Amino acid sequence: MLRPEEMTRVVVVGSISSLDATIECLYELGVLHLIDFTKQDEEFKIGQPLPKASDDSQKLLKLRSIIRALNIEERKPKEKMPVGDINRKIEQALVTLDLNTTSKTEARQKIQSLIREKESEITALSPFEDFGIPVEDYEGYDNILSLAGTCKSDPSQDLHAKTQQIEIFSQIRKSEIAIAVFFPNEDKNEIARILSEHDFQEVKLPKLKGDLKGIIATNTEQIKDLEADLKRVDDDIEHIRTQFADLIISTEEHLAIEVLKEETPLRIATTENSFVMDGWIPTSSVDAVQTALESRCCGLSFVETVSAEKEEEPPTKLKNPKPVQPFELFINLVSSPKYEEIDPTIMLFITFPLFFGFMIGDLGFGAGLTAAGALIRLKTKGSPDLRRLGTILFVGGLVASVFGLFLFSEAFGIPFHPPPQAPDEASWESVANMPISPLLEKMHSVNELLAISMVAGFTHLTIGLVFGFFNSVHHSRKHALAKIGWMLILLGLFEEIMTIAGDVTVTSEFINSTVFAFFPTASIAMVGMPVSIPALILILVGIVVLPMTEGPFALTEVLSIFVNLLSYARLAAIAIGKGGMALAFNTMLFPLIFDSGNVVVAILGMVLLVITQFFFVFLLGALSAGIQAIRLNYVEFFLKFFEGGGTEFAPLRYERKYSAAGK
Repeated sequence: MLRPEEMTRVVVVGSISSLDATIECLYELGVLHLIDFTKQDEEFKIGQPLPKASDDSQKLLKLRSIIRALNIEERKPKEKMPVGDINRKIEQALVTLDLNTTSKTEARQKIQSLIREKESEITALSPFEDFGIPVEDYEGYDNILSLAGTCKSDPSQDLHAKTQQIEIFSQIRKSEIAIAVFFPNEDKNEIARILSEHDFQEVKLPKLKGDLKGIIATNTEQIKDLEADLKRVDDDIEHIRTQFADLIISTEEHLAIEVLKEETPLRIATTENSFVMDGWIPTSSVDAVQTALESRCCGLSFVETVSAEKEEEPPTKLKNPKPVQPFELFINLVSSPKYEEIDPTIMLFITFPLFFGFMIGDLGFGAGLTAAGALIRLKTKGSPDLRRLGTILFVGGLVASVFGLFLFSEAFGIPFHPPPQAPDEASWESVANMPISPLLEKMHSVNELLAISMVAGFTHLTIGLVFGFFNSVHHSRKHALAKIGWMLILLGLFEEIMTIAGDVTVTSEFINSTVFAFFPTASIAMVGMPVSIPALILILVGIVVLPMTEGPFALTEVLSIFVNLLSYARLAAIAIGKGGMALAFNTMLFPLIFDSGNVVVAILGMVLLVITQFFFVFLLGALSAGIQAIRLNYVEFFLKFFEGGGTEFAPLRYERKYSAAGK
């Protein structure tokens, strides 16, 4: 669980005649992480695709083109189609689909293009239809030029002031003026200048002949006919989509799997009579692979274990119990652990919900997050990562509800009972007298919350350094010893913090009387605070160890371990801040709801309360708590041991969602 699954370096060798059956067997088992063959020589060459690869690839390309044409990329068949049915239907169906779909989609595109062309002509001609000028008369003169377009203001007066040899047609249209002007060639530049002063936009008239109103009327009728044709074509395409969509999607998946298998020889070494596959197999699966190959290939292919080279690093296959696996999402967002590294997923499974739940710490909001997580899981069955996120939110909401019920005893920012320090504070006591009293009050137990945060930080960081020790001990004892040095410094800093806290909090008093009960209580006063001598000794010993293990520059990082520890104070800060926001909105809006004496004002106050609680406390509180919970793991915890950069285990495997093997 803390280590990735053990891997064994293997080669799969066999007769070239058994290659097809071997590939089929290995894909069904899904346990061989194949190492691509790249170094060809006179004897070993990269293999050739299996005979059916070319034909299946062409079919797959046609199907994908049909899928795009029918716009069924998001279609999900309700039932899996057996491969036997696919093979019986696809040959004839593919010919029919290719012809019908191509002809229908081409017809649709042509009709749509004609409609756009006719609409463009109407748009261009409409501003000038009342001028009574045939469209062909706007050009074709030797000594006269014409311009047609729209202006923001009427340029007629300015144009007549320039020359009397000009013909102007204009009409006001909403926020613009349609205008057509005819003038001598020599006035071109001056006319263009005047028109530009009135924001003239030229309209290029189509190359047509006839009266504009007649052309517009004809185009309008033709568009109606084209739209009717388009509807008939769309109905035909919809019929094809309804009849064949499930077959197409299932077949596309099946052919993609077949092409994947048929092109596998391009990744392996072959000779004229044999083949060799290099790869890694989980140690627990080696015997099963050997047995399956002997059965399927009649002894013509087999598995042989080999010794891995020192520079070869096995792929990483995480090995976590099912409840822990959703938290692998956080690992995948960073990087896969190296094969010899400790897998931190189990720690994320423990610490993320605890940190998140502690910062939310509210029965009402926790229940809402639990419901949101359950809804995400229910609605995203086709998206593994979103389902994992839903599970994480569900677990975090449950922990937040537990903290809210038993630790803080509040729901929606309202305590079950008013605190003794503020007996007039709003509470649920008058609605439902919960027989549970809070162990901590967010707005009144600040010191206790900070002390708990420091204990959580010390524990979390110590586990990270212990993980770092075990990661390093096998290949660098000096680095492993350095982790001990860091642990001594961390322990000294924590002991000093608890010494300063003394018996101010129940948490520090408990730690001092148990964990540090065997430490001498000697201390000295420095800058107005007690400095524990045992803590000072631990820090100094750790500082001495660091230069001998990590070099003198490691001393520059001593302050960072203190910063890391203090960083966990954000647990208390977010919890108090969220509680403060909820209290602020409740304090402002409760009088509107309960004391106004006006039903409308009370309803308005309730709506505002729901909106502000949902947005500022529920959404922003959950977002900030989630970010900070994962940050403490990524930044403070992971940096103590996690390097990452491992190769993710990617075996020869396929998944059938819409097709089913068999007859």
